[in-house]
Amino acid sequence: MINLPSIIFYTFSVLAIGMAIVVVTSRNVFHSAMALTGTLGVVAGFFALLGADFLAASQVLIYVGGIMIIMLFVVMLSQQPFDALQRQTNTQWLYGILFAAAVAASLIRSFRDVYRGVAAVATDTVPTSAPIGRLLLGDMLVPFEAVSLVLLAALVGAVVFGQDRKAAK
Repeated sequence: MINLPSIIFYTFSVLAIGMAIVVVTSRNVFHSAMALTGTLGVVAGFFALLGADFLAASQVLIYVGGIMIIMLFVVMLSQQPFDALQRQTNTQWLYGILFAAAVAASLIRSFRDVYRGVAAVATDTVPTSAPIGRLLLGDMLVPFEAVSLVLLAALVGAVVFGQDRKAAK
């Protein structure tokens, strides 16, 4: 008997695979980025389906939001993102297909072993945001803030290195 989580999982799977195919086959960079945003959004849906609400929110904020910000910069800086047509395939596509077939065969073998009863899938999901929040703002507060300072220093360094020294004079 198929239950609602299974229907949602298979729907997300079809969406993720379809949008990932659009990412690698689209000639328009803007369309490819929008499909990547959708793919990463579906991955956030997978996390939510598994009960990993913190990972789902992080996926949306960091990856989906990051891709949208990058596309916003493309629109602002180039004024014409639809003219950015590039070839999205290369001459080694046959090797890619062979590798994908090998990975698919391995995954099918693994899934067949799982569904034979080797492993059981947990059905109860517990929210993860509260324990992670307590950990990050409790025992791990100092390392968490240290990482944020390192990321801030990396951002300032990227801005400094990215400046055109001749234009500044």
